[in-house]
Amino acid sequence: MKISEEDRKHIVSELEKLLGTKPIFYLKFCANEKFAQDVCSGNLFANTAKYFREQEEMSGVRGQGDKYELISVIEAQRITVCDAETGKVVFIAPGGHLRVQFKEDDLIPLVSFVGIPLSQMRLMYADEKHADFLFPFSKVEFDSMSEKFGEYCVILNGVELEAHIKEYAKRNECDYIFDQVEYCEQNLIDRIQSFNTGSKERFLYKNKDLSYQREYRLAMAHEIPEDHFLPIGQLTNSKIFKSNELKNFVFSIGYKSHTNE
Repeated sequence: MKISEEDRKHIVSELEKLLGTKPIFYLKFCANEKFAQDVCSGNLFANTAKYFREQEEMSGVRGQGDKYELISVIEAQRITVCDAETGKVVFIAPGGHLRVQFKEDDLIPLVSFVGIPLSQMRLMYADEKHADFLFPFSKVEFDSMSEKFGEYCVILNGVELEAHIKEYAKRNECDYIFDQVEYCEQNLIDRIQSFNTGSKERFLYKNKDLSYQREYRLAMAHEIPEDHFLPIGQLTNSKIFKSNELKNFVFSIGYKSHTNE
């Protein structure tokens, strides 16, 4: 059954009215099974922005780390001064770089997940009773998944994970942000403003070349624990798989239509 783009949008829109627009589940990739079991136990291993910057510097591999992590770099190519009335250029100065970074950000624990909202999933089949979805990854992405992200993958229930994070923040009396990363240019005005105002949204910006990561990021407003673990509590609706098995998964959402009497 071939589904038109118009029908796909309609079906997804109707399901989002019931399920919301956030990911129904999150993926957490891990290098080994022990790390995956830690995630299921609710022990989330965190790192800092400094760690990710140093990772790229040491490895030279873009994506294993990020040298721009929580740094706003604005490049001015040239500065022009004009007469406001005539528009005549009266002075031109060479450009330069402005780098904005908050020192305390290097103490904040960061945890990354892969999140795929329903709108980004591939709708394979739909009828009056259910809709089947596939992951939106390409064949190349599936083939390189273990190498890029980790050999093991934990699938986490979105509602449960978000509730545990909220409760952890409440217990520790701290603010947090957990949302989708926006991949954009450094000079995006909202990105610049988030650093200028010191808003917590600054944790959700990364450069466009890393968009394949599909990251949802958790930043907790307290100093990273010595052991790097955030104990948010057992995640009972979680399951460990080998990363290369994800290409075989179909997600089926069942529903019923009710007629008002």
